[in-house]
Amino acid sequence: MSDTATLSGNYRIEVSGWGLNDAFFVEKTDLHWTEGGERKLMLHHALPEGAIIFARLIAPETSHGSVPVAYQVESVQPMNSSGLCEMRLLRLQPRSKAHIWDQIASPSAKYSSKGAEPKESSIQTELEEVLHEA
Repeated sequence: MSDTATLSGNYRIEVSGWGLNDAFFVEKTDLHWTEGGERKLMLHHALPEGAIIFARLIAPETSHGSVPVAYQVESVQPMNSSGLCEMRLLRLQPRSKAHIWDQIASPSAKYSSKGAEPKESSIQTELEEVLHEA
C-alpha cells in the first residue's frame, strides 16, 4: 500500500493566506485527501489559481498546534450557492540552501572579492546544514 493511500480521508485543518481582495484570512475547513493523493478543500474565501496558502492540521488530541505546510492553489471552481469555492492543492517543497546561491541579487560581505562567489568556508557550512536537514 502506498503512503498516499494510508493518508486518504478527511482532515480538519486551519488555512491561512491572502484572498483575492488582498486581505489576510484564517479559516477552518476540511481537507479531503483521496487515495490517489489529490488534496481538495472548500473555502469561503476566493483565491486565485497559483496562490500560496498555509494549512495546519487541527489535532484535538494534542494541546500544541502542528506546523503549517505550504500549498499552491490549483483548479479553483466558481463559488457555489453555499458561498464555498472548491480548489485543489499542490504541496510546495522547500528549496535546498544550495539553490539560494544562484538567486542572490547582490554580493555582501559574505562574498570574496571575485564578485558573487561565496567563500569556500561558508559553502561548506551551508552544505553541512543541508545534509543534516535531509
